[in-house]
Amino acid sequence: MAEIPAPKAEVILTVDGAISAAQPVELDLDGLKPLPAEPFKTSTIWTEGELTFTGVPLKTLMQEVGATGTVVIAEALNGYAVEVPLDGLEDKAPILAYLIDGEPFSRRDKGPLWVVFPYDSDDRYKSETIYAYSIWQLRKITVK
Repeated sequence: MAEIPAPKAEVILTVDGAISAAQPVELDLDGLKPLPAEPFKTSTIWTEGELTFTGVPLKTLMQEVGATGTVVIAEALNGYAVEVPLDGLEDKAPILAYLIDGEPFSRRDKGPLWVVFPYDSDDRYKSETIYAYSIWQLRKITVK
C-alpha cells in the first residue's frame, strides 16, 4: 500500500470502513492522479456519442487503501448509494473517471468522479445492475 498524500485542494472522495489505511482517506484530484489510470472509449446511456473516460480502476483504489471487506458502498452527492461486491471488481473496470475526453468535468456534467464501465466492450456491461453501479458525482466509498 502506497502512502496517499493529504489533500491540498477540495476533497472529492472519502474512503472509509474496512480498510487498513488511516481513516478516513480523503482524496483530491491530485491524490488520485498518481494511481495507475485506465482510459477507454465508450458510449453511455446518459451521454451522446462515444467518449474517452480516464480514471483509476476501483479495484486499484481498493488495493491502495487496503480494503478488507466484502462490499463497497458507493455514495453520490445526492445520497444515492449502491453496494458493489468487492470480489466482482475487475482489474480495469469499473473506473473512477476523473477525465472525459482529456478534461476534468464539473458536478453539472456528472463529476468530478463518475463510476464508469466500458459499456461498449461487452454486453455484460449493459445490464440494469451495472447501470445502477454507475454512480456519477461520487463522493464517498465505504468498505464493509
